[in-house]
Amino acid sequence: MRNGYFKHKLTQIPIPETEILLDTSGSVSEILLKNFLRECKNILDTSKVKVGCFNEEFHGFTELKNAEQIDNMKFPIGGGTNFNSAVKAFSKKATNKIIFTDGQASMPKETVRNVIWVVFGNQKINPKGGKVIYITSEQLERLCQTYITNSKNLTI
Repeated sequence: MRNGYFKHKLTQIPIPETEILLDTSGSVSEILLKNFLRECKNILDTSKVKVGCFNEEFHGFTELKNAEQIDNMKFPIGGGTNFNSAVKAFSKKATNKIIFTDGQASMPKETVRNVIWVVFGNQKINPKGGKVIYITSEQLERLCQTYITNSKNLTI
């Protein structure tokens, strides 16, 4: 309190950053990648979201500002998977780190903390650090079926 007035110090709360890395190797389809990002669209309300693609190499981040951008995204599909190049791409300031993959590659050599590995298909992985979430074949089929149904409804 100063001169009879309360003086408040305002501090701006930083917006959290989410970085999503998509495995775009030859075993992953563009439909699957877009459906995964559609499932993540609620993150846009509370976080700055950057999406990056990787196969044997990291292809850079693109900021995702709205859900409409997902339908227009292009992915460098093809090749193998190198998780070492992917995990090195995460910035230090990212609050949330997500890797979407089929898991068909050797795990990174270094320990990577606070990464959520979303794995579809039957591959079981054991990364050093982070948490693994498996998407079942039924959930995957539902994602693809939802996209196909919605696409048909849009063209009518």
